[in-house]
Amino acid sequence: MKNYWSVRSSKVAYLLFLVCFNHVVLGQLSEDLDLAENYYLFPIKPGVRNTLAGTMGELRSTHFHSGIDIRTEGRIGLAVHAAATGYISRASISPTGYGNALYIMHPNGQTTVYAHLDKFKGPVADYVRQEQYRRKSPKINLYFRAGQFPVNKGDTIALSGNSGSSGGPHLHFDLRDKYQRPLNPLSYGFSEIQDHIPPVAQKIAVKTMDMNGRIEGQFGRKEYTLRRTGNNYVLDRPIHLSGLIGVELLAHDKLDNARFRCGINTIQMELDGERIFHQQIDKFAFSEQRNILAHMNYHVLSTTGNRFHKLYIDDGNKLKFYTTNNLKGKLKIVPGSKHELKISMKDTYGNNSYITLQLIGEERTDVTLKTAQNKIPLQVIDNTLMVSARVKDSSQLILYAPQPKIIDQAYSTDASQQVYLWDLRKGVPTSIEKGDFYKSLNFKDMIPSGSAYTFYSEKADIEFYKRSLFDTIYLKAGYRYDSTLQKEVFEIGDPTNPLRSNINVILKPTQNYAKPGKAGVFGISSSGELLGFAGGSWNNGKISFKTRNFGQYTIAMDTIPPMITPIAVNANSIKFKINDELSGLKKYECSVNNTWVLMHYDYKRSLIWSEKLDKSKPFTGEVKLKVTDNVNNVTEYSTKIE
Repeated sequence: MKNYWSVRSSKVAYLLFLVCFNHVVLGQLSEDLDLAENYYLFPIKPGVRNTLAGTMGELRSTHFHSGIDIRTEGRIGLAVHAAATGYISRASISPTGYGNALYIMHPNGQTTVYAHLDKFKGPVADYVRQEQYRRKSPKINLYFRAGQFPVNKGDTIALSGNSGSSGGPHLHFDLRDKYQRPLNPLSYGFSEIQDHIPPVAQKIAVKTMDMNGRIEGQFGRKEYTLRRTGNNYVLDRPIHLSGLIGVELLAHDKLDNARFRCGINTIQMELDGERIFHQQIDKFAFSEQRNILAHMNYHVLSTTGNRFHKLYIDDGNKLKFYTTNNLKGKLKIVPGSKHELKISMKDTYGNNSYITLQLIGEERTDVTLKTAQNKIPLQVIDNTLMVSARVKDSSQLILYAPQPKIIDQAYSTDASQQVYLWDLRKGVPTSIEKGDFYKSLNFKDMIPSGSAYTFYSEKADIEFYKRSLFDTIYLKAGYRYDSTLQKEVFEIGDPTNPLRSNINVILKPTQNYAKPGKAGVFGISSSGELLGFAGGSWNNGKISFKTRNFGQYTIAMDTIPPMITPIAVNANSIKFKINDELSGLKKYECSVNNTWVLMHYDYKRSLIWSEKLDKSKPFTGEVKLKVTDNVNNVTEYSTKIE
């Protein structure tokens, strides 16, 4: 039977929707309906010029931005309008993430999302509050049937806010297809946003993709700052390369009258006029979000904060918005060749900018070495260990993997540095020796991706699940006792390696923790600063936790309970500051005369405040607040409202 929603450009069908919407079920919605011009209304001050603080596809530290961030004049409380007729299909409230968010399903099968709200408006607000009281939970996630909360285009559904993980007041606005995959809202044409500025390029990086690659005669990665000429970018000299090379781009987009750096959706790279790489970030699944750590150069992100697009598909990257050559976007440069590399960037509004580079294939050459002081830095790049030696003599480099192997010099970079390369797939080294220099390495094992694997050691066991890794890693693990800090420090992997999903770590401490129930696992910096609570469950003197980040961890005691500071406790309002210095807050609960009271929480301000079920009834009687931290220290506060 033909679905009437698929009738194209039918005003009759649209009017029928308005009459019968309460009886429409989700399965009847279809994307086949042609959208009339201006189908979607801009949700903040429609018809008034505005600017954005973020765009769809923008690179964030752990995910692609899934919508647009609409500025709200730096304040909360602006009316948020339904972008089109439909019904509220979902409402969620959380202290993190989207914070207070509403989802509206539309007759074309698409969903609009409104996040970081301050308050919901209308019948849905009352319903959500009643459910929070019924479940005795401020955090809630509700799904609604078609017609339960219908809305018309332009209705005020909420007030804008700064809830959840928002970094400042704004409205996050998503547009999603029938599979809940984010779409680019700017593709639907909002005149409130103007953009005549082409994307801005900052740097290009080139990287050797195997042991035989060279950049200016060297192995590794090199960045180049681009020079702007009009809307285009160039280097004033050619880049000399050989072997298999990957190209990376540091760039951003800008919109009219806005200072924010936004994302670039479309990037294309051509070698001598032939397209070898194309990316179009206009649709992706939320399950693919973590792949951004393979899309970007994660080592550079973790050490400098810069977010370089890889213009090649790296191992482990499962994203599907690329089109490439048979080398997955990589360049194969042979000695004596000359090439023109052109990179084009285009934003949603069709503004273009270009980068043009000259590449020259060069022969590999060596330089005679002179004497220098002993110094042997190490670096792992993909599957290659690079050893750079500054030496006084011409002694051989011996690598133990575990049997001793004499490693030939790969090349020299200048008059004082030798470089040696070792393919880690041939063996994970335990130490290196050169003349009177000897260094133990903390590589412990090669961990394959795509299968479960457990590494066992005296101080820590590390359990990798099937989806934990993007690619094979060469695991570093170590232990030391820091007598200055009086802490055990466990090295769990290399923090410049990304994890796709959790690993399980079991630490085996040697120190005595008098109250193990009050001790948890914390990240720790190289200077000894605690970076955040990672969890921890004790069993037979061992403590286990799950993490998605390699790094250094320690075990610390937390015997200090949370702090409670009353701000207002009266018949109309209850408000407290609550915080915890070490492990962080786990839960809080407030009651008046032993009746549960809804308390909203903003972790950015360490503030909780009440919302009554019946606003006409004053608070009266005994007020109790109980706050618990992540290792179950408890603080209780009580007072009376007469």
